[in-house]
Amino acid sequence: MKISIIGAGAMGSLFGGKISETGTPVLLYDINKEHVDRINSNGLVIEEPLKGTEEIVHPKATANPEDLRDSDIFVIFVKSTVTENAARQFSQYAKQGTIAVTMQNGLGNEAIIRSYFGADRTAAGVTSQGATYLGPGRIRHAGNGPTHLCMSDKKNEKLKNLVRLFNSAGFETNTGGNIQNLIWSKLIINVGINALTALTGLKNGELLEYRETKDLMADLVNEACRVAEKKGITLSYGDPLKTVYRVAEKTALNRSSMLQDFDRKSRSEIDFINNAIVREGTKEGIQAPVNRTVTSLVRVLDQIHQKEKEQG
Repeated sequence: MKISIIGAGAMGSLFGGKISETGTPVLLYDINKEHVDRINSNGLVIEEPLKGTEEIVHPKATANPEDLRDSDIFVIFVKSTVTENAARQFSQYAKQGTIAVTMQNGLGNEAIIRSYFGADRTAAGVTSQGATYLGPGRIRHAGNGPTHLCMSDKKNEKLKNLVRLFNSAGFETNTGGNIQNLIWSKLIINVGINALTALTGLKNGELLEYRETKDLMADLVNEACRVAEKKGITLSYGDPLKTVYRVAEKTALNRSSMLQDFDRKSRSEIDFINNAIVREGTKEGIQAPVNRTVTSLVRVLDQIHQKEKEQG
């Protein structure tokens, strides 16, 4: 089984790096050539702060999309803002049985990928793992948590080898029966954490140190839960807010993906996370004013960052 990771940032590098230790062929693809070159020349350094250790692993990496031909599995970790481009591009390199698995944040990625690969070759994954990109060839494994996978056509037996591989790589993984339930369960966690860390500059765990941010987390999550309930979504946990607080605690050292976007002055995934709640709520006749306000603030900062990049 040949695994290709599309988007070898923090999370893609974490999964690809750990998989490489199992002996299964894995290829990390990224447009960051300095990162790719460092991995190929010196290996990938994975800091494990909770253990007080670091390890060097040696997956193969490439910036050439042609190298991904004949992969059995594409694991997609690109930013949601470029999902359409990635799905269009890599569907050309897929063979007949290639399965594309989105492991991205937010709502809407599975539908985009499914439109190119079909339901029988598309899967969605959600994970509570946390990782931070520190620089070329170096990441920090900043939190542990379960991973769930589900085929779009619900025929999860096609994922049995991937589930076995993820578990052997140290990622607690199983399959679920309803893809939308899984996606919404992860979405609500992202809704409660990511934008607030980006706006405040706080790490995940630091959100819990301030009454104001904890209250905002509660408002964001409660709005999202009202929308999910109206849509008939069954979450994979019983107490959503307590779960969000627990994930923030377990990934305390992590700089969320949206905060890392802000670090790089890259466009955030706000339209796939908090604005997804606003958008889906509008369809259901439910207002989400706190998520709308947070979305507006992040969008303004996205525009400021874009201007700064253009000005050099």
